[in-house]
Amino acid sequence: MKKICIIGVGYVGLTLGVVLADRGFEVVGYDVNKDMVRKLQNGEQTFYEKDMDILLKKYMNKNFKVTNKIINESFDAFIISVGTPFDNKAERPILDQLINGTKEVTAMLTDDSLVIVRSTVPVGATRGVVKPLLDKTGKRYYLAFCPERTAEGVALKELVELPQIIGGLDSGSVEKAFALFRKITPTIVEVESLEAAEMIKLINNCYRDLNFAFANEIALICEKLKLNPFKTISAANLGYSRSNVPKPGLTGGTCLRKDPYILADFAKRNGYEAKLITAGRNINEYIPNHIAKKIYEHTIDTKKECKQSKIFITGFAYKGEPKNNDMRDSLTINLVEELKKLGFVNIFGHDFVVDSGNLNAIGINTCSIEEGFNQADCVIFANNHKAYSTLDIENLILKLNKNSIVIDCWQNFDPGPFKALRDIIWWCWY
Repeated sequence: MKKICIIGVGYVGLTLGVVLADRGFEVVGYDVNKDMVRKLQNGEQTFYEKDMDILLKKYMNKNFKVTNKIINESFDAFIISVGTPFDNKAERPILDQLINGTKEVTAMLTDDSLVIVRSTVPVGATRGVVKPLLDKTGKRYYLAFCPERTAEGVALKELVELPQIIGGLDSGSVEKAFALFRKITPTIVEVESLEAAEMIKLINNCYRDLNFAFANEIALICEKLKLNPFKTISAANLGYSRSNVPKPGLTGGTCLRKDPYILADFAKRNGYEAKLITAGRNINEYIPNHIAKKIYEHTIDTKKECKQSKIFITGFAYKGEPKNNDMRDSLTINLVEELKKLGFVNIFGHDFVVDSGNLNAIGINTCSIEEGFNQADCVIFANNHKAYSTLDIENLILKLNKNSIVIDCWQNFDPGPFKALRDIIWWCWY
């Protein structure tokens, strides 16, 4: 098995594509996004991922090619890695891209080809949506679901280290998928069915989301008690192997915000209401609203005007570590929306990795950190990028207006020295 076609070269498809190229496969990536394809053909990164630039320069237009045109070639395997967004109004996952991606495969499918679904899908979608379309071709094929489970920022490393889950339509499909992925990772976990593999991807992300929801609820309770939740959680974890509570904070990103809804929707359609999973996501979705209200209350208490107050937010990528520039489903954007609802219009933004043009596109006035602090009435550290530790925060604080508030969502700084200052309020959940 040497020649592979990847349908969809966004985050999931591109990271896998360059790793496959690095392992000696001949890879062709197909995507309908013409602008993205053009950039990749020129060797440009379409998102930040550690070491991606090195692999693109090494393999692009050699044994890794991308196109948005019909491919008239034969392939040993097809990997579908398209988006499956969730429609919050309809409360259903949108499978149009999965259907269209499968149709692209059917146009190229030959006997004995392997088809792998790597997109996150509702349980049963590989068998119920993808398989019927493949069956219409009349071709013999193998079918497997092999979820992507990497973390942005370290995906290229994790692709070759993490166990690969494989669920197949039959034993032959498992063997074919095994033969491909054993060239990438040393550990492969075979599960009983396509549905089991689909479920595992949802389990992983929903579990992480629930962990953060628990931490956020603890932080909300600690706030009422005037306790430092970071120190309290750290003490609860220390040397106690049965407790591994994460830090509280803005918990977003396309997987953690989407997958709980996908699993809850599937459960509901099969007669069960997923109470815990839904409650966890609701807690995480509430946090931007809570922070915005905190800023509004401070503004009113200090007799300032919302329309006149300067708000500076740093950290628009949905997480700071590992470093990435992904704003998809970032709760920082939700925080901006909540602030605007409350009458704040003078909002400035900064991110160490996200391009300023992408911030401008969502209506954010971009500036440096120094410019953001200058005469600000509110500063928000919305993620946990390591570069915050290099800031001269003591001098930056001097640039703020009197009676300002600093929101440190992830406790990037020790709040002790700043809580004693009379001219500012330093808030990190307490």
